[in-house]
Amino acid sequence: EFMRERLSEDISLDELAAEARLSPFHFARMFKQSLGVPPRVYLTRLRMERTCELLETTDLSVTEIAQEVGYSSNQVLARVFIKHQRMSPTDYRRAVRDPVRSFALR
Repeated sequence: EFMRERLSEDISLDELAAEARLSPFHFARMFKQSLGVPPRVYLTRLRMERTCELLETTDLSVTEIAQEVGYSSNQVLARVFIKHQRMSPTDYRRAVRDPVRSFALR
């Protein structure tokens, strides 16, 4: 919940550990044991989920979305997004908003 609430911020492992009242090492170990991935991977997943949601439901620019989900620029967001979704944020927005047209263009 802490990560979701502060998605737009740069959240350090130390901050997460302090919130849980654990050492950073113990927190990272317990986090991975509980959720199956390290905290940074989980944070990236949350950011990608929120990015998809914003691309689907708003007309915010990719730059505005990048800031909203905690990336320093639209280029950084695009690089991470392409890695996870295998398409650019703009292509994703087109595909979800007009799936028939997007499919026909391929």
